[in-house]
Order: sequence, then C-alpha cells, then structure tokens
Amino acid sequence: MRVGEIMNKDPITIAPETRVGQALQLMKQHQIRHLPVIKDGAMVGWISARTLREVLLASMLEVITVADVMVQAPISVTPDTSVEEAARLVHEHRIGGLPVLEGEKLVGVLTVNDLLGAFIVMLGLLRSSSRLDLLLDSKPRTLEKVSRLIQDHGGKIINIALGPTKDGQRCYFFRIEKCDLEPIINSLKEQGYQVVDFID
Repeated sequence: MRVGEIMNKDPITIAPETRVGQALQLMKQHQIRHLPVIKDGAMVGWISARTLREVLLASMLEVITVADVMVQAPISVTPDTSVEEAARLVHEHRIGGLPVLEGEKLVGVLTVNDLLGAFIVMLGLLRSSSRLDLLLDSKPRTLEKVSRLIQDHGGKIINIALGPTKDGQRCYFFRIEKCDLEPIINSLKEQGYQVVDFID
C-alpha cells in the first residue's frame, strides 16, 4: 500500500503571511493539527498545533505570522512512498503528520490516523478474527509446519506478523478467521510448540 492511496488529497492550506491566531482558528474549525504553508503554488513550510502551543503567548496571536514559526523544510513523502516507510518516519521523528509532495507541489497530507487506518486494514483487524501468539525456533520449515497444522484444524490464516526475537526464538502473531482455537492450541502444544498468548 502506498501513501497516495490513503492520504487526504484535498488538504486545508494556509499562506505564510497569515496571522498565527487565524491559523489556530482554522485548525480548530476543521479539527486538524497540521497546515501546509503554500506560496505561489509551492509548499514553503509546515505548521502544527503543537508548534504553535510551544512558542506562543496569547498576546502574540495577532502579531506573529505563520512564516515566523513554520518549519521551512519539513520531512515529507511522495504519493509512491510505502505506508511502512511513512510510518517509520512519523515514529522516528515523533511527528503527527507528513506533507505529501510531488516536487515542491503539495498533493496531500498524511496523518497518524491515516497510517493507523491503513495498518488496521492491512492486518485484517476489521475482520472477525482470533490471534494466536507462538514462540518458534528458526529451524527450516517451522513456520510452514505450524501454518499447515493451523489449517488442518480448520484455521484460515489472515496474516502472520513477526515480533522481536527472544532467547533465540521468534514470536509470531497469527491472525486467524474466527474459529475454535482450543483444538489448534492443544495440537500445537502436543507438537512441542510454545503458545505464548491467544485472543479468541
């Protein structure tokens, strides 16, 4: 999945000469936390509600302009950036949104909520499902054997995610279409696999 598929393609924008008080009103009115700053059709900056809260006193709202406090070269993505890369940037830089650019032209805005929604869809979390967490060794075909065992007991795997390694074993999170997990868990334990947790 790419950023272009999930971004807001018609974001609210603001001019650099706009007073900060007006920017705050615009954010409140549209229930947004980020505003791309546009001049002559090109994005020249990025402003967030957090930035405004950190630098302003109430008495300054009508004096300071957006240009005075905007980030002039914000971290950005393109419509072709993967959602995984966009999520990494948001997490690594502790930011709540990203402008989406083609050259200097703003084509969209991507927020943490957009990314969360994409991952919910990608992981199948909106489907009726169960989760089974297993610690597995790294021997060849272990994952294949476990997947087959789950399927042999009527489990239909939606996705598999890999968690951090612990003591030479990997934690796998199996999302399975809603089914009776008890026979699957019993069979896994009989085969010597360690079931860490499950959500039925």
